[in-house]
Amino acid sequence: MTNVPPNAIDTGADGWEGEAISDLPLDEVRDLFVTLGKALRAYQLYDENNPVYHRFVSSLREAFQDIWQDVDQIKVMVEERRLMMEEVAVYENENRSESLAFLFFKDGVREITFLPGIETDEMERFLSVLKRARDMKPDADDLLTILWEADLTFFEYTYVEVMPDGMELPAAAPASERADLGQVQRAVREEAEEDEGEQDAADGEAAEDSPAPQQISKEDFNPTLYSLDPREKEVLREEVELEMNRDLRADVLNALYDRLEDADSEGQTEILGVLTTLLPNFLSRGALESAAEVLEELAKMRATEGLFDDDRKAEVDDLLDQLSSEATLNELMRAIRDGSIPADPELLSRFLRHLRTGALGVLLHASEEAEDSDFKKVLSSAVVGIAEQNPEALLGLLTDGNAVVAAGAARLAGKMGVADSAPALARLMENPQPLARLAAIEAASELKAAGAATAIQARLEDPDRDVRIASARALGTMRHRHAESTLKRIVTGKAIKQADLTEKLAVFESYGLVGGMEAVKVLDGLLNGKGFLGRREPAEIRACAARALGRVGTDPARQALEKAKKIEDPVVRSAVNKALRGKEGET
Repeated sequence: MTNVPPNAIDTGADGWEGEAISDLPLDEVRDLFVTLGKALRAYQLYDENNPVYHRFVSSLREAFQDIWQDVDQIKVMVEERRLMMEEVAVYENENRSESLAFLFFKDGVREITFLPGIETDEMERFLSVLKRARDMKPDADDLLTILWEADLTFFEYTYVEVMPDGMELPAAAPASERADLGQVQRAVREEAEEDEGEQDAADGEAAEDSPAPQQISKEDFNPTLYSLDPREKEVLREEVELEMNRDLRADVLNALYDRLEDADSEGQTEILGVLTTLLPNFLSRGALESAAEVLEELAKMRATEGLFDDDRKAEVDDLLDQLSSEATLNELMRAIRDGSIPADPELLSRFLRHLRTGALGVLLHASEEAEDSDFKKVLSSAVVGIAEQNPEALLGLLTDGNAVVAAGAARLAGKMGVADSAPALARLMENPQPLARLAAIEAASELKAAGAATAIQARLEDPDRDVRIASARALGTMRHRHAESTLKRIVTGKAIKQADLTEKLAVFESYGLVGGMEAVKVLDGLLNGKGFLGRREPAEIRACAARALGRVGTDPARQALEKAKKIEDPVVRSAVNKALRGKEGET
């Protein structure tokens, strides 16, 4: 070790001479200090026989052994908040109570060097030094003393003397003014004898004049001796604040995860039981972050080969099934809606993505009825994630007795492109609720499911207007030729004249798309023809016929439109011109 005056440390690159910064294993050194921090925490929390402790210490040894393949020493400069290697930070921590850098810096250590061999028998002695230094009381030995007592062979350090701010060392007196040792001793002895005589005389006078001794009072104590200076008060305040803000829940959960990884089967079962109890408690308190973290850790552990046996995997699955139950999720959704649990999108997404198929129906219902767009987006994302893992569960919800859930399942099947859903969608079109029929038709149209086309055709005369419009548009999109006769009957019938313009356009345009040459004749007659008494069709019917001819897009259809270009009615003329421009734009 080396002791140098303050501000006189050699910051040269000894030990790295001739080696470029880019060649130094900086990432490995960073990982090494992270591993060192974890090993120190395990050393503080667990006894030496605990498997968690042994695992972290073994990881630290392996980290040192790996790094010795690249370098023959690790020399870093110590700053208050970080450790530097060749002017590059390899460790940083702003939290003084947890920082390795501050642990060395506060007692004057300014450079540390690890040498090959530290990872052998000296490893646990080194961790013991750091633990003593972190736990030591203000009046105990400092880190330098502890390091000196440890007498480590493979750990070197350079330090400076740390003095209070503003203190100056007194200068030595000139040699001519210095008294010899004999003079000093005689002067001290004579002064002590004089003080003793004066004190005896004062005590004699006090004994004659004073009454019996009184009881001790507060004035006999000098509080100044026990007061703290401002710097000490600030340190104490920071430590108290740190302790008050400490996340005990996270510490407890981390300990449970460590135990779960290293416990035997019986111990794992016990810890899983604890987590099963904690999760509903977290949800009831609105602690979504903690609940999400538990699910993430369990998912990682379950996926880790050899960590859980089949029985323990079944216990994890059972825990997730309970959490995904209808009763649990209904309560969670209700709490989010009434504001007792904050619906933070990120946290909610982290939690919901791990749920099982039992949650699908509840989440679908909630996403269908959600008014907040962010909340709806999070729920929809979770629903898609669960459905992708189990499409059979999604198909099962198409027959759910709740029309909202069935409609949501239909829309999701269309969005995900679940081709096997066509038969179930056809059956859903018979649902008494219009919203379910509408969702089934839109999903079948999106899938272009020919197997559901017949069921869609039957909905052209549905009691609900929106269902009729959706059916007409779907048949046009799917180019379902078998619907031609039904559409012809509707466009030439009397009922269509009572429909609103949107429905008229949907039916006529669908007929134009599926009708072929026969449709051109019918539409031409409606646009340009006259009745027995010379009367023409109403303007809206003629305009819709023009738009339908534009959808046909053949030369005969164009010729029919050209004949109507000079029609005086502005509504019909506008529809004809739009149809012709559409045809020209396509060519």
